[in-house]
Amino acid sequence: MTDDLDRALRGTLTTAARKAPPAEPGLLQRIEAGHRRRRRRRASAAALAAAVVLGGTGAAGGLMRSGEDAPPVAAPGKLKPVSRAALGAPVKVREQWPDAVRSIPGELPNGRELHPVDLLDGGTLVGATWSSLQKPDELWSYDLDTQKAAVITDIVVPRGSKIYASDITVGGGQVVWWLSYRVEGRDTVEIWGAPVAGGAARKVTGMRGDSVSTLLIDGDTVVWGMEDAVYRVPLPGGTPEEIPGTGGFEIVSWPWIGSPAADGDRAGYIRYRSLWNVRTGERRGAHLAPLKGAWSCGVIWCVGATSRVRGATDDRGMVTAVQLRDGRAGKALPFDDPMGPGRQIVYGRFLPYFPKGLRTENHVLYDVETGKLLDTGIRRYNEVMGRARNDRDPHYFVTNKDGTTLIDLSKIR
Repeated sequence: MTDDLDRALRGTLTTAARKAPPAEPGLLQRIEAGHRRRRRRRASAAALAAAVVLGGTGAAGGLMRSGEDAPPVAAPGKLKPVSRAALGAPVKVREQWPDAVRSIPGELPNGRELHPVDLLDGGTLVGATWSSLQKPDELWSYDLDTQKAAVITDIVVPRGSKIYASDITVGGGQVVWWLSYRVEGRDTVEIWGAPVAGGAARKVTGMRGDSVSTLLIDGDTVVWGMEDAVYRVPLPGGTPEEIPGTGGFEIVSWPWIGSPAADGDRAGYIRYRSLWNVRTGERRGAHLAPLKGAWSCGVIWCVGATSRVRGATDDRGMVTAVQLRDGRAGKALPFDDPMGPGRQIVYGRFLPYFPKGLRTENHVLYDVETGKLLDTGIRRYNEVMGRARNDRDPHYFVTNKDGTTLIDLSKIR
């Protein structure tokens, strides 16, 4: 970033801060909790991670069965340098795959702003309305063909609420979400649900805690991650059960969970170095090229970035790295943007990328499989693509002052 641009950004932000109205009670806690959730989920447009696909049994290496030591592997390959010229001009997604990008109504017929959650088969959009910033009050279904909307349910807000309805997820004919509150010094997380067809909200389960990292529906079971372990409960409701052996793990791409789950920035650190499929018992390790920075892995691909040299005033010598877990197909891309997205692979294949740094106008993806840049045609303002709550879901919504756009990453072939 140039000194002039840096000064301009600081001046603009300072002026905006002076003019901003006072924050409402609890707003900062909600924003920080949301930031923690997004930070935990990063790495995962892994595999959107927007995000997005995966599952994956592909060519990831270091395979082992539960309880066995990892077999010896060959030394990881070196990272092949890729120049800006070699990246080439971005492929225009709207022209190559016109069904991959579509505009979505940002408002209900009654004029209320609608925050999209999921687009169901048949063209029904599920979304939430907010009574204030990050405070959902109702869930809606909106038929995009008939343009008819109906309330699914009212969202309950308990006394002492700290985090309002979050990670709203649809599956098995139900829509579920989590929230947290504090009463008499005790933090509690609750999971709530309602039928997508409409009906009163009901409490599915609750437990001590103040935040959830990932929430999803797996068949007739609700699964979620917390700081200490991964839990599950029957979709109709019941007592939460800790999945044995998941301490220190976090959901990466269900049923894959990974450890260590914490962010790290020291050279050689690998987030989600160890993977465990809790359904089959399969385990995978990561065997990556040396990097003067940290890595973060999905089920198949890993992404990393070199750390800025202390005292450096530019990005010379810095790279963005991608490599398969088994140490093959490693590439060192031109470092794109120190203020850009956290290192992550979205939908197991796409890396949000800034080919022109801060001056990149549209959301651009780097396809780790083909080596091509993809221009979504969606203008970029302050938002950044990150992994979705369930990275097997190819639907990713981008909402900015141009409106709401849906990217269906499964349509990009």
